[in-house]
Amino acid sequence: MDTNEGSVSNKRGVLQLLWGMTVRPRNTLQYLNEKGGRLWWLPALLAVLMAVLPIVVGSPIVAEQAREVFLANQEQMAEQGMVFSEEQLAQMENIATSPLINLLFPIVASVLGLVIAWLIWSGLLYLAGMVFGGRSTFGDLFRMTVWAWWPFVWRGLFQTVYILVSGQLILHPGLSGLVSGAPSASEMVTFSPGLGQLALIAFLAQVDLFLFWRLALLAVGVIVVMRLSWRKAALIVLGIWLLLTALGLIPTLIGGMFARMMAGG
Repeated sequence: MDTNEGSVSNKRGVLQLLWGMTVRPRNTLQYLNEKGGRLWWLPALLAVLMAVLPIVVGSPIVAEQAREVFLANQEQMAEQGMVFSEEQLAQMENIATSPLINLLFPIVASVLGLVIAWLIWSGLLYLAGMVFGGRSTFGDLFRMTVWAWWPFVWRGLFQTVYILVSGQLILHPGLSGLVSGAPSASEMVTFSPGLGQLALIAFLAQVDLFLFWRLALLAVGVIVVMRLSWRKAALIVLGIWLLLTALGLIPTLIGGMFARMMAGG
C-alpha cells in the first residue's frame, strides 16, 4: 500500500515536466526515461505548433515581399524587352503571392523537416552510442531527442511574438546578421553573394543560444539514456551536429552555384 502511494506521489504533471526541462533537465530526463515513455507526444506537439506559428503570422509579410520582388523582376524584364500581357502579369503575381507557396509549402516543409531531424538524430545517436559502449533502444533515444527539442519551442514562441509586435520577418536569424546581406526584399533580385559568403550565412543562421541549449540537452539525454560519460556524450553530440551541419550546407552551395550559372548565362 505504501509503495503504491509512493509511486503515485512521485508522478509529475505536464507543467512540472515542461518546467523541469528548463530548470532541471537531467533529473527530468531521468524521470522521463524511467516513467514517461508515453509523454513524448507533448513536446512533439508543442514543437510542431511553434514551428508552424511563425510561418502563419509571417505569411502576410512574406506575400507582400513576394509582390515587391515580382514588381522588381517585372521592371527588369521590361528593360530586357520581355513583354507580357496584363492577364499574364496578373497570373504571375497570383502565383508569386499564392498562399500555397507562401504558407502551405513552408508549413509542410517545416513539419517534415522536424520529424526527419528527430529520426536522423535518434538513429545517429543510437549508432554512435553503441560504438562508444552505450546500451539503449532507438525508441528511448527518439523520445529523448523529441524532449531535447524543448529549446526550439521557446525559440518559436519568441519568433512569433517578435513578428507580431514588430510586423517584420526575422531576416537574419541566429548570427547571420554578422555577415552583410540584402537589406530589403526588392534588393534580393540583385543580391548575389559568393559561395563562401553564402555558406557562412547559412551556417551562422543556425547558431544561437537555443542551439547550444538543445545540444546540451541532447548530451544530458545521452548520459541518462545510454549511461555514458560527459566526455563521450559531448563528443557524440558535437560530432553529429558538425556532420549534419556540413551536409545541410550542400544544397545551399549547389543552389548558389546554379544561381550564379543562370546569372552568368
